[in-house]
Order: sequence, then C-alpha cells, then structure tokens
Amino acid sequence: MLLVLLVSFQVTGQKKSKVDPKDAQIDSLTRYSNSLTVQLDSVSKELVKYVGVYNVVKEKVIHYNFDPTRMSYLIDSLKASRDAEFAKLTNDSLHVVATDSIPILKNEIRILQAALEGEKIAGTEKLAALSTEEIEKAKAISNLKQLKELFDNKIISEAEFIALKKKYLDKL
Repeated sequence: MLLVLLVSFQVTGQKKSKVDPKDAQIDSLTRYSNSLTVQLDSVSKELVKYVGVYNVVKEKVIHYNFDPTRMSYLIDSLKASRDAEFAKLTNDSLHVVATDSIPILKNEIRILQAALEGEKIAGTEKLAALSTEEIEKAKAISNLKQLKELFDNKIISEAEFIALKKKYLDKL
C-alpha cells in the first residue's frame, strides 16, 4: 500500500504546472525589446554615416549649414551649376570633360584668381587716389552698414544703435 501511495505521489507531483500568462507576456516583451535594441543599434550606425556625409557636404561643398531634408534640391542645384559651367566649354574640350573635369576647373580657378588680383590692384589704386575726407566718409558708411546688421541681428539695443548712428552720421 505504501508503494502504491509513493508511486501515486510521484505521478501527480510530475504534472506540468500551467505557465502564468504574466510570465509569458514578460517573455514576449523581453524578446521584442531585444529585437528593438538590435534595430536601434543598426539605425545608430546609419546615423553616424549620415552625419558624416552631412558634415562633408556642409564643409567642402555648400560652405554653410543647411536643412538635410532639402539635400536633393541642393544636389540638383549643384548639378545644374556644373552643367552650366560645362556648357560654356567649347566642343574641343567637351570630350575631356567626360574623362576628367578637374584640370579644366583648376584652369578656370586660376583665371578667376588672376582677375580677382587685378581687381584688388585696381581697388588699391582707387583708394590711393581718394582724399582722406572721402576715405573717412566711406569708413563711416561702412560702419553704419555694420551697425545696422548688428541691430537687425539683435546684438545691440535700439538705444546703442541710435547713439552710434548719430556718431557716424556726424562724420558725414
């Protein structure tokens, strides 16, 4: 009898208990959380690449901060300006453009730099020809423009703007 009793306890003791629904929900949430973590890591890696591309375009091409959502417009604009520059080239140099446009652009940069140097020289000659009174007036006008920019950007107050403006207008 004792033997039957022991066997019956072992058989009933081995019954599988029911899984608590809360434990099952916790397990499924844990698995979902782990899969979201993997996705977040993937997105973070892509974000690092995206920020790198944004910074290169901003610093090397555009030269100012821009809205990344308008990147396609910027690229189209750059392509259009490039195409316009290439349209100015003669047919003889057009086949070179297809292979490598860098030497052509470097040559154009040299030409523009030479023109800029010529303008600087002409500007210094004009400046030397001006009288000191005209130079003072030109400086006052330049200072007024800078003062207006400071006021528009709310760097200086209206009272400061009026006081400094009066000072520069007296020089005129």
